[in-house]
This record gives sequence, structure tokens and C-alpha cells, in this order.
Amino acid sequence: MRENVIALIFDFDITLSPEFQQQVLFDHWGIEADSFWQRCAKLLDDGYDLEHSYIKTLIDLGKEDSKYKLSNKDLFEFGKQIELYEGLSRKDGKRSIFDDLYELLDEEIYKKHNISLEFYCISGGLTPMIQGAFEAHGLKDIFKEVFACTLAEDENGHITFVKETVGHTIKTQKLFMISKGTLPSQGAKLDDVNKVVSEFRIPFDRMIFLGDGQTDIPAFSLLNSYGGTSIAVYKEIKDPDGNICETSTIKSYENGYNLAIKAKRAQQLLNADYSQAKPLKLTLIHKVKEIADEIISSVDKRV
Repeated sequence: MRENVIALIFDFDITLSPEFQQQVLFDHWGIEADSFWQRCAKLLDDGYDLEHSYIKTLIDLGKEDSKYKLSNKDLFEFGKQIELYEGLSRKDGKRSIFDDLYELLDEEIYKKHNISLEFYCISGGLTPMIQGAFEAHGLKDIFKEVFACTLAEDENGHITFVKETVGHTIKTQKLFMISKGTLPSQGAKLDDVNKVVSEFRIPFDRMIFLGDGQTDIPAFSLLNSYGGTSIAVYKEIKDPDGNICETSTIKSYENGYNLAIKAKRAQQLLNADYSQAKPLKLTLIHKVKEIADEIISSVDKRV
């Protein structure tokens, strides 16, 4: 029987995690985030793109002082310290939105039509840090593939050069890889994405993409053009006492609104809270069910 796969695809920083992943490095080293990003900004002015600018800064810091040297294993371990938004983690036996989504498609009618769900991450962050976070939160086996920046090491095991970065239009390349089923974890090479296929394994109209920033715009646009679902998220900002800071949250919302809704790049803008009965969780459950029901309807029409 033909498989009918629905794909949920997430950016990472600010989409799944409330902080930029590099923050755990800054906290460990005792350096200010602003000084790091200002150094990156100078590289941006010099023609670097965002991903190369922050990776070069990390590598340069290691060259300047050995205490900043990093290996991919170090990055993986630091990734375990990354926090995720409410409703995502499965740590300590917690129930996650991923469990609820799987349970939704466990109904007999969906099993009968071989409908399944797959999760992917496409991020401009660092692959080992994201993998470390997923392992720490019990999500290692949830995500079928992580597409993010990868780094080479020197003979001493320290990161020394970029293998691949993922940003802006590269995210659309990864969407095509998902659609065609040309995944590195399945032995595919990068240029396999260019192969002509008679049928997409996962059509774009069965994809849901969630992101928060400028680098997600091409992915939003691609899915919008081919009947997919694009959801932008914004971060709810809290004061040190844990209460919501309305002034800062409004600014976060307005940034998301201008980026996604006003510019007509994403179909919805929701608070990045995946917990019980929150709008984002309800939207994802509704949308997955809607796509699954459309699959059944299209099959019935062909019979």
C-alpha cells in the first residue's frame, strides 16, 4: 500500500527553543552575548552571511584562547543544556505534543489509509547542538532528520572549518530533499536532490513548516506557492519573576506580524507555546487532521 506521509518541519532557535543555542556557550564562558553578536555584525558588514559569521567567530575565539576551543562532541554536550518551549520535552516521562500528534493518527481510519507523520528540523544552528538538545529532551527518535550547519575538525579534534551551512534559500533545498525522500540519514548525497522524480514522496501540500525569522521566509514562500502550511511563531517575553512582560511581548509580536502576516509570508502567527490547549498546539492538531482527512477524501474519489 502506498504510504501517505504528513511532514511537520521546524526551525530550531526561537521556534523550538526560547533562546539562541549559542547562549549556553556564552553562559559557560562568562561572556556577554552582545559582544559576540557585535563581532559577528562586523563580519556581516564585511560580506559574510549570518551562518558563516557566527561560526567564524566561534572558531576564531578558539584560536585566540584555548578555553574557547570546541569539538563537535563538546557542542553535542552543550546542546543538552538547551531548554525547549513548554509542551515539547519528553524528559522525565513528560507527555509531549509529538505524542498527541502520533496518537491522533493512531485511529483506525488513518491506519487503513497508511497515513503517518514525520518530523524534521531545518535550522541555521549547529547540528551537534540540536542533536544534543533532542537527546536530552527525549526527542532523538522523534526527528527523522536534522538539517543544520556542520563543522570539520582538525587533527586535535577542534572545530576548524565549515562543512555546510543552512540558511535562507538552502532551507528550500532541504524541503525538496524531504519531499523527494533524498535524506542523508538514508544514504543520499546532497546532489541527489536534483534528480528528476515522477512522484514526490511527501508533496508540499502535506507539509507544515514553522519558523520565526528572516531565514525562514523562502521556506514560507515555497510552501505557500504549492499548497503547504506556513506558521510563524513569536516568543512570549517574561520578566525575571516569571510574569509576562507585555511591553516586550508586544514588540516580539509586532516583529513577527511585520515579518509574516503584513508581508504575507506566513499564513498564521502564533505564540510559541506547544502545551495543552494553547493555540499553537490546537492549530497543529487541527491542521494534521485536516491534511489526513484530505488524503482519505482524495483516495476515495479515485476508487
